[in-house]
Amino acid sequence: MGGLLLQGVGSLIFRLVPALPASMPLLVRGAFGIDFWHAWIHIGWGLAGLAVLSVAPTREPPMRLALIFGLFYTALGIWGVLAHHPLGLELDLPENLFHLTAGPVALLLGLLALLGSRLHRARLAH
Repeated sequence: MGGLLLQGVGSLIFRLVPALPASMPLLVRGAFGIDFWHAWIHIGWGLAGLAVLSVAPTREPPMRLALIFGLFYTALGIWGVLAHHPLGLELDLPENLFHLTAGPVALLLGLLALLGSRLHRARLAH
């Protein structure tokens, strides 16, 4: 989640200071090349994720965060493939690949953690 926050802030700075990307290596320009509103989505998820992870009293909130994040990013990836720049977001092949990787991986990890937690509680109950 911290990575999303940093990537969103970096992208926002790149959009607010247009001369900055020209002086950066290609890898940096690629990592921080998302559009203004897309950057805010990353900032929002990064802040929300860090907040949940820092105050969660149990393992359940982070597991639910993984499921919600996974659903959102999977849906965003599918939408980005089906529609050209949905909601004005500049979602092209690199962004769609990221969303279609991060989303399902987060969903899988969230489901495995949730199922593992429930199995562990069931074993303790017997």
